[in-house]
Amino acid sequence: MMNLKLRLERLCDTRSWVRLHFMDGTSLIGRVLRIGQDYVEIESFGEADRHGTPDYSKHLIPLALIKFLTIESARFAEAERRRLDYLSQLESNPDAISELER
Repeated sequence: MMNLKLRLERLCDTRSWVRLHFMDGTSLIGRVLRIGQDYVEIESFGEADRHGTPDYSKHLIPLALIKFLTIESARFAEAERRRLDYLSQLESNPDAISELER
């Protein structure tokens, strides 16, 4: 657990993309924003298999739920593209920013 937290702290410093894998076999791709005592905060911009508008969200995930992480993946480029698309949409329509995102 401590090794995982140390690695996440290094990734947080560079706001790197990571895929978190959970005990139930699911995973989540996002950028590491903050590491707490027993949690990680990441932001994600939708899933590649769900088409449509970007689905921006922030997640607070207990470290105990994380089985392992992947720090290099071909899908990260697609995730970064979705993040940049989302930001460009916000710039073109600032009224679309929800209260939580401000």
